[in-house]
Formats: sequence, C-alpha cells, structure tokens
Amino acid sequence: MKKAGFVIKQLVKMLSQAVILPLWYTLFRWQKTDERLVIFADAHNHSMPYSMKLIHERFEAEGYRICDMFSDYGRDSFLVTFKNMLAFTKTYARAKYVIICDYFLPASAPSVKKGTEVVQLWHACGIFKRFAYEAQDDIPKYYKCRVIKNYSLVTVSSPQCVPVYSRAMQLESGIVRSTGVSRTDIYFSESYREQCRRRLYEKYPEARGKKIALWAPTFRGNAAIPYLEGKEDVLKLRQELPEDWFLLIRLHPHFHDHDINCDISTEELLPVIDLLISDYSTVIFEYSLFLKPLVLFAPDYDVYGSKRGFYIDYKSLPGRIVTDKDELSKAILEEYKGFDREKMKEFRDKYMSDCDGRATDRIFRLLTTTERGEQIEK
Repeated sequence: MKKAGFVIKQLVKMLSQAVILPLWYTLFRWQKTDERLVIFADAHNHSMPYSMKLIHERFEAEGYRICDMFSDYGRDSFLVTFKNMLAFTKTYARAKYVIICDYFLPASAPSVKKGTEVVQLWHACGIFKRFAYEAQDDIPKYYKCRVIKNYSLVTVSSPQCVPVYSRAMQLESGIVRSTGVSRTDIYFSESYREQCRRRLYEKYPEARGKKIALWAPTFRGNAAIPYLEGKEDVLKLRQELPEDWFLLIRLHPHFHDHDINCDISTEELLPVIDLLISDYSTVIFEYSLFLKPLVLFAPDYDVYGSKRGFYIDYKSLPGRIVTDKDELSKAILEEYKGFDREKMKEFRDKYMSDCDGRATDRIFRLLTTTERGEQIEK
C-alpha cells in the first residue's frame, strides 16, 4: 500500500509540475523582478533547515527582503501543500534569488525569467552514495518531469565534487562551483563549539568526564518510505561499552523515534563527541573537519553497495568498517585507541578543501557581484 501511495503521489507531482505550476507562474511573470527579494524555500521542514541559516543571516544583515517559505510536503495535507506551492510560484515570478537546500519541485516547474537566480546549497558535503539522476531511490525512472531545473548555482565542498554533482544532477558546466558549504562555517567558531559543549552537558550531565560516542546513520529506501538498519545492535552497546563511555543516538530527520533519538541536532553534537558511528551518511565529511575517530557500521554493506552504489571506494574511507554486529563494541574501542589521524586529514583535504570557515562569504559575493569570473576568490 505504501508503495502504491508513493507512485500516486509522484503522478500528482508530475501533473502539478508539468501543467498547473507553469500556468500559474505565467500569470505573474509580467511582474518586474525585485532585485532585493530573496526566497528561502524547503519542502521537508516547517522551519528553516540548518543548511540555510548562515546565508540567510548574511542576506538579512545586508538589508535584503527575505521571504521564508518552509513546508513539509510529506506530512502536510494535499490541500496545504498545493496552496503552499501556488504561493511560492507567485512570489517566484518576481524574486531575484531563490535559495534551496534539497529537491524542491516548485523551483523546477516553470521556465523562469532571465535574471532569476536559483541557488542549490544542498544539505550534504562530499560525494558518497549515488544520488539524483544516478539513484533510482531519489528520482524514479517513470518520473518524466525535470526534478532539477533552473539552477544558477550549486555549491559543493571541494573541486573533487564538481564533476560528480554536474553529472548526477545533469547540469551544464559552470553551475556547480567549489565554494565550500555554508553550513560548515559555524564549526570554525570556538564560541559555537563551547555553546555545543554546554548544551550537551546540561542535557546529559551524566556524560561529563566520559568519552562520547554518537550513532548517526542515514536512511535506506527513499524519503517517503525510509527504513533503518542496525538499531537493536547499537542499543546493545549501552551495556557492552565500558562505563567511561556514553552513547548518543541521532537519527536522520526522516525518522521520528523519540524513545531513542537525541533532540540535540547532529550539527551541535559533532564538535563535542569523541567518536562517530555512521554507515553511508555524508555526515562523515563534516565530521572529518574535526579529525576524530570514526567507525562505519554497515551490516548490510553487500546489499546496499550493490543496490545504491558509491562514488568512492567504501573500503578506502578513514575509520574502521564493521559488518559483523558482534564486533561493533570491540571496533569502537580499537578505533579510539588506534585512530589514524593522518588518513582522516587526507580525506578531509580531498573532499572538504573549500570548507574553511569562509564559504558563506564566498557564496554571497559570487551571487551579488555583477560579473561571475571563472575563479572564486578564496
């Protein structure tokens, strides 16, 4: 039933994208573009996604008019979703900038006016598992409309990522740029890191003085029908790890398991933890900025690898790979003791080279300067 519902939803989306939203946009495209109007839009959250926060603050500080349009199409009713799409499209017809950080159907529906800048910040760093047009779970083959269209700029974390994003998103040369990823700038602030420490110990005073491990897995399947692997095995760690360890669990936003899910965001946890346990999540790229131990718990590696596919050799990643659930606690202790800092540094330098604390400024200048040169000033 879930799969049938998913297909029906995709058909409705295609109808909206191919017919309704383009017609609606046409009614308002005569309006003059407001050079100071910036839309921040998302279809997966009712509040501003973390990936937009810093660039949002920068536009606001520079006196631009900001229009926030955040919805959760997966949870909202069809009527609410449809009304939100129409409202976005009407404003889209006169906005100079549209900032998104994930797939956002209304931005790709019409053929936009010349001069409108659609900026895809994306919500992840690096290149890991296949995505966009190279992943059936992301964009099914039967979906005939262009999910990715009208983009002026896609920001990525290093030059290594540019050709992969261009190919996966089927974009022309020059649209994907290695500016660094805005969301990572905050990690270079000592006051932010201290704020994260305070918040963690206020929430979990029993963690003070202990080594902190975080399990932050990705989801399998697609956003509409996600599933999780390894939950029970990780829960056992609380009994298996020594008493001087403290385990936190932070699930992907598509999961809502409040019984085990830490309500502190992953972005606030990364600066504080001593070791990360993940699987196929791109969180490992952001985490590499901290040069700390990593364990990759992948009990379904053979199935996932053959079905989804990777852009990089999984076995070349820094950190210890664990496929046997009975070896997990042992691997954590061994990785913490024998952490290869140099290998993590090489990984960071290769895939996160432009995440240096100044990405937001580069993105803002790139968007608001009259001419875009081939080189981005670092």
